[in-house]
Amino acid sequence: MSFFKETDSSVLLIGAGNLGEALLDGMLKKGVPVSVMVHAQDKALKLSEYYPSLKVEISKKTIDIDGRIVILAVKPGSFYDIRFEGRAKAFVSVMAKIYLEDLKLSVDAENYVRAMPNLAARCAKSMTAVTGSIAYKKEALALFESIGKSVWVDSEDELNIATALAGSAPAFLALVAESLTDGAVRVGLKRSVAEEMTKGLFDGFASLIAQSHPAKIKEEVMSPKGTTAAGVFELENAGTRAAFMKAIEAAYLKASK
Repeated sequence: MSFFKETDSSVLLIGAGNLGEALLDGMLKKGVPVSVMVHAQDKALKLSEYYPSLKVEISKKTIDIDGRIVILAVKPGSFYDIRFEGRAKAFVSVMAKIYLEDLKLSVDAENYVRAMPNLAARCAKSMTAVTGSIAYKKEALALFESIGKSVWVDSEDELNIATALAGSAPAFLALVAESLTDGAVRVGLKRSVAEEMTKGLFDGFASLIAQSHPAKIKEEVMSPKGTTAAGVFELENAGTRAAFMKAIEAAYLKASK
């Protein structure tokens, strides 16, 4: 993590909901110098118990961000209730629907960045799309590579598309995993066995898709008149491919509003 050796700035994470806590956990495991600020006392106590060496603060109406790298991971509606004091080295938002221009109107910073990590940050496997100040591109990508992989996109519209794909799609894949498991149980497999096999399936598929195109994987498994061909026919007949494409479009449109 050479980026963190080159800067004296610490990282302040504001907010620790599902995504914020996933970010926190991933960064701590990678040795990122991060402290966290949360709104609720019980949340602060929980984090202090789980991470004994972590500096945890209760958020105030006015937050000092001078010279710091700030990651804001609160609900979008809460953004306008916070006052920021000082000039941040970088102000990074992982909120949907709060645009760079909104950040610039409310926060003083040398650099402004928006990013969309996903829940896999918890296990350092997030696929994070990042956009914002070009001058801070290298540092922003390095920051989010502490929790997985990161990719720079050229516009906030592309970030909204990435939100639908990387941000929302883990829920879509969870539906796939649940459905496959239920399907195996329906035709007679014990649920415990079905769940274990589904986990192994996704683990193996991650390695396959890292090395090959999805269409190629399908071709290699789908033999003439075989079991896979029968299953693929039913999926195509049910409009599964179109349903996933529509799901991405719906999530993108929601992120864009």
